[in-house]
Amino acid sequence: MVHSELEDQQNSMVLSRVGLLSGLRGNASALGALARIMNPKSFPDGHQLISEGELGDEFYVLLEGQVSIYKRTLEGDIFKVVILKSEMTPALGEAGLIEPEPRSATVKCDGPCKFLVLKRDDFARFGEQHPQWALPILQKLALNLMGNLRKTSNDLMLLHKALMNEIRA
Repeated sequence: MVHSELEDQQNSMVLSRVGLLSGLRGNASALGALARIMNPKSFPDGHQLISEGELGDEFYVLLEGQVSIYKRTLEGDIFKVVILKSEMTPALGEAGLIEPEPRSATVKCDGPCKFLVLKRDDFARFGEQHPQWALPILQKLALNLMGNLRKTSNDLMLLHKALMNEIRA
């Protein structure tokens, strides 16, 4: 897709606020190159952008609008985890940049939304052409995943402790 220079500049500014891309802040060339390979997409109210359990190969940055994140319990009940607004510059689906893993949550648009979308194959080409720019993104992604793993391990230990206390009582 061909973008105007103004669109690329605006999108570069948005990308500079995305946590996953924090290693590229101040690098206009890197952010510009990334903006050029990301495609803007708009979706209507109620659109299910990501479905929990389905494989995904796209990374999304919310430009306009608001989304809700939902999780399914082991019993199959669905609950809303969080609401994300474009002012927060949230990024969604970052694990899809690495491998087609099942999505960990469902994301629905709360009203019309606009995103910048990066496909895994485009990110792989970006990494081959600009390894010095892809490395900080991958490092941040690894740190995020490690943080999630630590939190999950801690939550598991707390649940184990609560279960043991319940059994002993």
